[in-house]
Amino acid sequence: MHNLKHSARGASTLEYALLLALLAVIVIAVLASLGMVISSNVGSVSSAMGTPNGRSPLQSLLGDISNWQARMLAYHQKYGSWPRTWSPYNFTDLGLNPADWSQPVDGLMISPHGDEVGLSPAPNYQIYVKDLNGNTLKVYSTWAIWCPVGDSNCYYHTVAPGNEININTLYITGP
Repeated sequence: MHNLKHSARGASTLEYALLLALLAVIVIAVLASLGMVISSNVGSVSSAMGTPNGRSPLQSLLGDISNWQARMLAYHQKYGSWPRTWSPYNFTDLGLNPADWSQPVDGLMISPHGDEVGLSPAPNYQIYVKDLNGNTLKVYSTWAIWCPVGDSNCYYHTVAPGNEININTLYITGP
């Protein structure tokens, strides 16, 4: 009788452990799928260490650009065309809520545009970046930095030879 009671208790413990493991897998899957939404609400991680005049580069920007590009490429592979370029469809085509992206992230407005990710300054912010020759360029309020899908470069104002920039040098000033 004692062995039967002990094995039943062991089975209950095993079932409990399996249930907890399943719950952990579900939570991880949900968090992974909501990663973009979470990052949009929390914002990018930035650091002012080692930058001139306390201007802070966006350390997580390259990862964010890669995530956007991956979503855009997945859309293209599924539908044979790039996501639309006008709002709100440039977001909804990618399964995103446009309202989640209506506010700046660390002074940047991020917007998908066909096969490119656009980065433009939010109101009252200034964006600066260096070209491949080390020259500092200002991104004006009506301009953007463009990062095309499948291209290792990002571009100042227009995707064209000679407009390549070093995205790692991006810094933002503002309120």
